[in-house]
Amino acid sequence: MSGVALFIDGKNALYRAVYAVRNDFKKQIKNHSFVALLRQYTHWMNKYRPTSVHVFWDAPRKEVWRRDILKTYKEGRDNNAYIEDVSEDLFKIQEMSKQFFKCMNVRQYGRKKMEADDMIYAAAAVMHPQKIVIVSTDSDLIQIPFVFNNCKVYNPSKDIEPDIPDVNPAVQKALMGDKSDTVDGYRGIGPKKSKILLESHSDLREFLDIQGREKFVQNLMLIDLSLCPSLLINRLYIRKKLAENTSYSKNKIMELIQKYKVNGLMSDFADLVLPFSNLKE
Repeated sequence: MSGVALFIDGKNALYRAVYAVRNDFKKQIKNHSFVALLRQYTHWMNKYRPTSVHVFWDAPRKEVWRRDILKTYKEGRDNNAYIEDVSEDLFKIQEMSKQFFKCMNVRQYGRKKMEADDMIYAAAAVMHPQKIVIVSTDSDLIQIPFVFNNCKVYNPSKDIEPDIPDVNPAVQKALMGDKSDTVDGYRGIGPKKSKILLESHSDLREFLDIQGREKFVQNLMLIDLSLCPSLLINRLYIRKKLAENTSYSKNKIMELIQKYKVNGLMSDFADLVLPFSNLKE
């Protein structure tokens, strides 16, 4: 493969599209979440001019393998009333998106118990050294360009490409914890203190001797994508998916537009759909 590969965190992008339509009360009747989603995709495609687009889907949150290690993993998100309020829309648009993307030259990935992060890491390893842009607001993904210098992350919410950190971000977060994922860190350890500890092996060893290693080891397993127990199988899965042909079919797209009544897509067809026909790996 050559050119730039655009990796998209599927559920992450979907949340943004659904929320955008929900919050845009004046245009809510006219807009459709899938149209909003495609606007995001084509914006990123115009920005980076990729030769291929890859979408990675999460397994259901309650089924991910990390919950075998930590029962409360991402539990706070499950109890979020706003997420619960849009969950039905998310499921419908996700299933619709998968069908559209099948005939839009887009490669899609997803495995039982795996999060999108796991699949993105595996794909980055398989496709190295091709240039890769990862689109997501998930801070965990910054560890990928730390490991693979052919990758970079684009945060669409802030419209920035975060700098690659000086110290291993997965190890640093194992010390600090991650409130968004309900992963507890060590008391009093934030960005500054964790960086100081990681700059000295002896200081880190002494700290863990005093504070205990159990939490550190558990957090590393939860956070460090290179430690995913299914990494090898994920890589084999990615290779298999990459060997499959992608296709673009205007007729099938038109059928889906009628089926799901995504009428707004007709008026913007040239801008939002045709760019996918030009993808060439």
